[in-house]
Amino acid sequence: MSFFLFFAFFLKIVHGKHKDAEIYFDSNSANNNHSIKTLNEILESINQKVSTPTNIVFDNAYGDTAFMHSTEKHFSYDKMRSKTLRIIVPGIEPPYVNYVNFSDAAVVEKGYGPGVVMEILKEIGRRLNLTYEVIDNPETTWGELMNGSWTGAFGRLIRGDADLLAGGAIMEYDRSLVSDLTYPFQFEPTGIMIRSPEKYEDDTLLIVTEPFSWQVWVITAISIGVSGVIFLVMTNVLSQVYREMSVTLFESTWVFFSIFVQQGLPEQPRSWSCRVLIALWWLASITLSATFTGSLVALFAVDKTNLPFQNIEQLVKAVKQGRFEIVMDENSFTRTEMIARSKLPVYKDLWHEMNVNHRVKYVNGIAKGVAFVRTNPGYALLGPMETLNFYAYSDCKVILLSDGILPVYLSIPLAKDSLYTAYFSTKIREMVERGFTQKWISDYKSYVATQKINECNSTTTGPKSYLDLKRAQGAFWVLIGGIGIGSLIFIIEFIVLFARRNMKAEIKTAQVAITQQEQVAVPSQNLSGNVSENQKPETLLRRRNVLNLTLNISES
Repeated sequence: MSFFLFFAFFLKIVHGKHKDAEIYFDSNSANNNHSIKTLNEILESINQKVSTPTNIVFDNAYGDTAFMHSTEKHFSYDKMRSKTLRIIVPGIEPPYVNYVNFSDAAVVEKGYGPGVVMEILKEIGRRLNLTYEVIDNPETTWGELMNGSWTGAFGRLIRGDADLLAGGAIMEYDRSLVSDLTYPFQFEPTGIMIRSPEKYEDDTLLIVTEPFSWQVWVITAISIGVSGVIFLVMTNVLSQVYREMSVTLFESTWVFFSIFVQQGLPEQPRSWSCRVLIALWWLASITLSATFTGSLVALFAVDKTNLPFQNIEQLVKAVKQGRFEIVMDENSFTRTEMIARSKLPVYKDLWHEMNVNHRVKYVNGIAKGVAFVRTNPGYALLGPMETLNFYAYSDCKVILLSDGILPVYLSIPLAKDSLYTAYFSTKIREMVERGFTQKWISDYKSYVATQKINECNSTTTGPKSYLDLKRAQGAFWVLIGGIGIGSLIFIIEFIVLFARRNMKAEIKTAQVAITQQEQVAVPSQNLSGNVSENQKPETLLRRRNVLNLTLNISES
């Protein structure tokens, strides 16, 4: 009777797992009555375990190869066949344990396999005609070594309550001393999951600036300026020995800007050196134009997402700044212990923030951790990469970073000196080498991809087949800016040219007046014989020189 109740309970868990939108989780669950431990108790237990060095004592039967004992072939088929093995399932953890049911009918009913570990147990069970008895497990933790005794599922395995633990256990030296760890069936890093940030919405200048990074724009501007100076020097030098075109600094720079924006040149250079420079610039501009077009198409086809960090170093920096906190599963302290024991500076800083500043929350299970970060921005969940990958694969509100941390090997724990250890390891190695474990993972991923189990399938829109005004507004803003700047320059240029023309007219009028005065002054001098100060030749000559200088300045 207990078996069926236990089986129904797990089916309920699995059914709930596929409805992430219906999961609601209290952010303070790490401190409520339903939590296994409070945050202070968790941190104290980790600190106590880390501060106590591991007492490495090798069993004589194992020699110095405690980890590899499980790979030795010394099994007897007759003794292993037709037995009943008691198993404890620490928890549902896709893709390793999807549900607890060994029948083929369950696969047909659900449409997907029971998980990698369950598939391994099913295959070995077929070969040895084994049956499995699922032991009720009120505790959902893997367990840890505290004060010389083991807690959780490992504690029950050591006390003889079960023959094996059905799950992907992280291979650790402490665990290998009290249990037989099989050949690892999976190498898995720790993943970092966060709530999906808001999509990029600032489309003001998207169509103009976004295809290139700011570094490309800066280098392009510098290249135009430097090329303009080089072209100016080349044309000025060659014009002295050859009929090369003459340009100013502004005109020289404008030549390369025109090439960059795919405009023609009003006048072509005549020398080979200048022609080669122009030709290579045309080739570069064609390449940049093609790249610009391709990047623009990609921007419109794929929504842009700005992640708050890209790796563990940036995450730790965000945690130190108080912008993020860590979320971890309280049922497994192994990854927390790995952070606490690490000698790398980045993990030391992370552990300081977790241990001293309490920038960490513990939740009861990976599923609740995913539900928590799904509804709460500013939190990063650390957990098994493959497990988090399935949640991210089917839920658009969470995203998994591509870079993993703290890689580990996953194994199936059996009772110490188990008769089945060597056989399990041999068969698991064969399954890994033949690709069965990856196939089971891929099959489950394919199933998840085909299920419409959340609102992502109803709210996520595909790429736009047209360019709407919102995303094309950047081009129109540039057009409006060009019209405005052109109009402003037109007004300034008109005022300057109008003032220059009036100045020339005034100067010409003054020149005519002075000439008339000179003509009048000469006869009067002959008649009277008296010459005024204004009519003296030196005064008239000085006035004429000033007039000529003014004319030269105005014409330039």
